[in-house]
Amino acid sequence: MKQKKIVLATFGSRGDVQPMLALSLALRAAGHRAILAGPPEKAGWARELGCPFQPFGSDVTAFLDRMKNAHSIRSAFFFLRYLRNEFAIQFRTLPKIIAGADLVIGASLAIGLSTLAEAMEIPYRYIAFTPQLLPSGRHPFLACKHQNLPKSMNRLTWRAAREMDRFNLRAMLNGKRRQLGLKPVRDPWLHILGPHVIVASDRAVSRVPPDVTPTFTQTGYMHLNQPHVCLAELEAFLSRGSPPVYAGFGSMPKIDQAGIVPIIVHAARAAGERCVIAKFWDGPSPFAHAKDVFFIAKYPHLKLFPRMAIVIHHGGAGTTACAAASGRPQIIVPHILDQYYWANQVHRAGLGPKPVWRGRLTIRNLAAAIREAGKNREIARRTRSAATAIARTNGLEMTVNALLREVY
Repeated sequence: MKQKKIVLATFGSRGDVQPMLALSLALRAAGHRAILAGPPEKAGWARELGCPFQPFGSDVTAFLDRMKNAHSIRSAFFFLRYLRNEFAIQFRTLPKIIAGADLVIGASLAIGLSTLAEAMEIPYRYIAFTPQLLPSGRHPFLACKHQNLPKSMNRLTWRAAREMDRFNLRAMLNGKRRQLGLKPVRDPWLHILGPHVIVASDRAVSRVPPDVTPTFTQTGYMHLNQPHVCLAELEAFLSRGSPPVYAGFGSMPKIDQAGIVPIIVHAARAAGERCVIAKFWDGPSPFAHAKDVFFIAKYPHLKLFPRMAIVIHHGGAGTTACAAASGRPQIIVPHILDQYYWANQVHRAGLGPKPVWRGRLTIRNLAAAIREAGKNREIARRTRSAATAIARTNGLEMTVNALLREVY
């Protein structure tokens, strides 16, 4: 088998980079020259794991940390302005990175890659971490929070998004295409999704609806195999009682994460539970010395979640997949975009109680969700069943095989 140069490009938070890092390492293990391109602050992490890395764009983590109330309209406009700047940067930096590639693979916000691959005549594929990226009457456009609308209303959200996009992504993309001598596209999102989408999410949580128009292959989430971490303080905390509740909102702005901590602690106490809280913000916490609270940072989810009783999180695709694979009930507190989709899918699949929206997060509501997640036998049965189904498949291996069919 001849070695191929394969460039993977992704842009976003850790959840947008980690599965592509896993895929890059798997392609290298299969004998190919895989290179990951992503936000510059992820370079050290990638290289620590032995993955060649090319930075492009600006520091996404720093941008997110400057935001307040990620679920607000103001933050949405702030993000769109940021994305327009990044779009221009991608067209300046990505051509050098993908030159000479036999295949380029895009994900998340690498939205200029499909046009550049076309201009440079390189085969292109896109990986979606959520089925909601594919237009369907079974779910709304990502910006819509409401997940149980009639099919006609869901389709209307997609039509409205396309119309509003005429003066945003469509205009920007076709402007660049004219410069490159390419024909304009009518639907930029279908162009970004490409000829055959890889949907890297688990069927046990959510299946791709039957009415989507792009051709696709649903493989399964691509977990990054990380080394075991021995943390003596954590072991001591766990040994002092029954499995605690975990809570973490990793890709949300630091100020939002820190502000939620008192609600989490008091809700867990009201439900009679201890808690482990992921700490990504700077500075101390008033609960730092509480005997029923343990703060943890940079601990692999797949190593930690099986030891928890319940997982409370924001609803990112990766955290949802890790909790499902670990067989633990989930309580999702969605903030933005597809987090509302995953919150709804987890509840529909019986893997957790009804989600608690960020704007409705109170001690009372969260404590009630913790009690239900811990005592509902049907949730316990379904979480075990989902974990068993996920364990039978290897999403990373399936994705590698699907992609290599593109170059052989």
